[in-house]
Amino acid sequence: MKTLFTIAFMVISSLTFAGDILDINGAFKNPLHLTLRNDNRGYVTSSDDGLHFDAIKPWMFDDGGELGSYNTQQHWVTHSDGLFLSYTRRGANNDHIVRNRAPLFVARVAVERLTVLRETEKVLIPERGVMLGNFGVAVINQQESWVTDSEFITNGKSHQRGADGSTFIARLKWSQPNRRDK
Repeated sequence: MKTLFTIAFMVISSLTFAGDILDINGAFKNPLHLTLRNDNRGYVTSSDDGLHFDAIKPWMFDDGGELGSYNTQQHWVTHSDGLFLSYTRRGANNDHIVRNRAPLFVARVAVERLTVLRETEKVLIPERGVMLGNFGVAVINQQESWVTDSEFITNGKSHQRGADGSTFIARLKWSQPNRRDK
């Protein structure tokens, strides 16, 4: 499978970040696709009209394994040539992180089955010893989309694995122009 993007990230500042805001979000062409968070796992569904949705189903990898995202956000990264999911999950050598909220991943979604293509999973923002906070996705222009997040620091001190409350911008640089309207 051809790679549609490369990832470059940069630390833009040292800030403290906390809180939980959104639980559901996302759309890509027709039908409407919706990703939902839950205390036990993440779910996905779709709708042709935005009023009546199919039964929700747990997020799964295309090989049948459970995605492992739970009790935290998942956001769509949309491109005119594909739909991607950004998320955190269990099973990434991150059991020392509260709610497994780091690292932050991105992977392509098989739209027809609403599954995550495991072979496309990449780390967007690394794990540096603490959980990441709530994150956001923005289409910047036809060449880039950004995912932003901050490290959650509770005592104001840096973590031995490197976390210092930094804010990150993960820049997805598209190999093909994103013809999706902003």
